[in-house]
Amino acid sequence: MPNFDIELAFLTSIILGLVLAFLKIGGIFALVFVGFVAVFLTNDDDASYKIGAMTAGALYFIYFVTGLFVSPDIPYQLPNPLGIGVGYAFEGFFTLLLSLVVGVLLYGLLGAIGGYFADKLFKPQDKPKRPKNSRVKRKVVKRRTKPQRRTLQRKVG
Repeated sequence: MPNFDIELAFLTSIILGLVLAFLKIGGIFALVFVGFVAVFLTNDDDASYKIGAMTAGALYFIYFVTGLFVSPDIPYQLPNPLGIGVGYAFEGFFTLLLSLVVGVLLYGLLGAIGGYFADKLFKPQDKPKRPKNSRVKRKVVKRRTKPQRRTLQRKVG
């Protein structure tokens, strides 16, 4: 695995995700691939599925912010805002926040899946901490010392 810092791997993976979106190669494959690349490029000590989840979540946040400023193509005439009422705006704001939370969670989950695959495929597996020896361990017997006698002292009165 290449030994990049977390920040550089994060940035490289996000740029790769934006290039894939520009080339219209997207969907689940792109999100899993972004998480995979982020974990693959990270140091072995720092590599974790969490890095893939954070990268894909950040990529969604970038998509979310750009979606706020880019208007969609609407083929019909919108209704008058005064006729709809103020409650409709609050309902839309709630839907916007809910879509942010759910989107970051879903994108993070898919990025974590890609990061998990990279972690299991390319990270050297940990050796067991205590290898089992085939020899039989000796038992150590501790000898007791002689118990000390306690003497009772009487009060003279």
